[in-house]
Amino acid sequence: MSNAVVSPQKITVRPGPIMFFVGVVSCCIGFAMLAPMLVDIADDHEDYAVFLVCATGTLFLGAGLAFATYDRGQKITLNETLLLLPATWLTVSLVSAVPFMLSELQMPLADAVFEAVSGLTNTGSTVIVGLDDLPRGLLMWRSLLMWIGGFGVVTIAVLALPFLRIGGLQLFSLDLSPNSSKFLPRITEVVKQIGVIYALLTFACTFAFWVAGMSFFDAINHAMTALATGGYSTHDAGFGFFESAAIEWVAVVFMMLGAMPFGLYILATYGRPEMLWRDEQVRLFLAIIAASTAMIALWRLVHEDLGVWEAIRSAAFAVVATITTSGFTGHDYSLWGGFPETVAFLLMLIGGCTGSTVGGIKVFRVLIMLKTLRMQVRRQIYPHGAFRVTFNGDTVSDAIRTGVATYIFTYLLLLVMLMLAISAFGLNFTESLGAAATALGNVGPGLGPNSGPCCTFKEVPAGVKWLMSFGMLAGRLEILILLIPFSRSFWRN
Repeated sequence: MSNAVVSPQKITVRPGPIMFFVGVVSCCIGFAMLAPMLVDIADDHEDYAVFLVCATGTLFLGAGLAFATYDRGQKITLNETLLLLPATWLTVSLVSAVPFMLSELQMPLADAVFEAVSGLTNTGSTVIVGLDDLPRGLLMWRSLLMWIGGFGVVTIAVLALPFLRIGGLQLFSLDLSPNSSKFLPRITEVVKQIGVIYALLTFACTFAFWVAGMSFFDAINHAMTALATGGYSTHDAGFGFFESAAIEWVAVVFMMLGAMPFGLYILATYGRPEMLWRDEQVRLFLAIIAASTAMIALWRLVHEDLGVWEAIRSAAFAVVATITTSGFTGHDYSLWGGFPETVAFLLMLIGGCTGSTVGGIKVFRVLIMLKTLRMQVRRQIYPHGAFRVTFNGDTVSDAIRTGVATYIFTYLLLLVMLMLAISAFGLNFTESLGAAATALGNVGPGLGPNSGPCCTFKEVPAGVKWLMSFGMLAGRLEILILLIPFSRSFWRN
């Protein structure tokens, strides 16, 4: 019998399907540039020409790539999918940065890419000062990037092109929720349902903001960024500009809706609204919000001269804006003391639910690790007992628990590495930790007096902006998707 060992063979990754998909998504971004162009035309602002040129160039390049590489019968492999996702996000980020560079802001490359990546990844960090005086076209462009990113650039393309036969289920499961295929047979139908729900919630949020006192332009911009849990605002003071409790409560509600699994909304439309409350991660998500709000409100009541409802409102807004990784400013929790700032940092790490628009580790993973810890403790007490980890009544396999633990370890390891790299540019410990956490968690504001909720990242070195841009993309792509192509094993069977 032969004992020969078969050596691993190199795989073949075809550039055609990847370039086709990048071209299609680029065309979507090119069409999106027409909206801020129309706003600038209405305002008689010269930047309309910038968006016209950028839209034309992007559509030309995207359509050229798509037509040159289109193959009706092509199928995409898993390895090609894992290359397609980062390639799409990187390309779209670069293309989306061009209007910032050519507009009246004339932003340098590092700043423009930072702003575009922050928008597309729903981070909300910014390098722009003077939003109140910014042309409305640029303000609309920032909000559109965030809204598109919230829905997912890849998911947008699958929705726009249902004829795309290149593994839509793989793409969707990577970009949103791994369990999406359970309740509808075709992935395009799932994406369409979510697209309709996303649009309806955006419309409802716009109307609610407008009724609460915002102008229509402010309402639609803040609706796009609130539902996308992004955090871009049309004013430097954020929600503090409006000085309205009603507007803040509207934001709290829709940030929470954006941070819950969109798949459950589909189940609700099919007559099963009770699934929203029965979902264990949703219950834990709401419990964390309630507990954190109560603790911070109590802290402020003890240490400051505040009314009860004011303490609750400000605490609820800060907690929801942080755990949903929206990062909206309105209340500077860094001025409330060490305890609220520590709670905010922990909420940055946790994030919202899987299958939503948020960043962070995600409540689902935290829940699985807590249940795994409880199981291990019980095994120590009852060595001969049989225990299992469940989620919504279903047993969680060892593979899933291993995957969750691996992701959390990788997340924290990359957080430390990113923090060390940022600190090499002269930022202190608090600012380096805050910059790394806010980038990787797609949160927005950092920590400390120079980059906290009151400030921007305009003055940090260009190297820090590039590192944070990488961190934002890594967080949005669930880290491993961005890192796997760098593995030697990826290129072998």
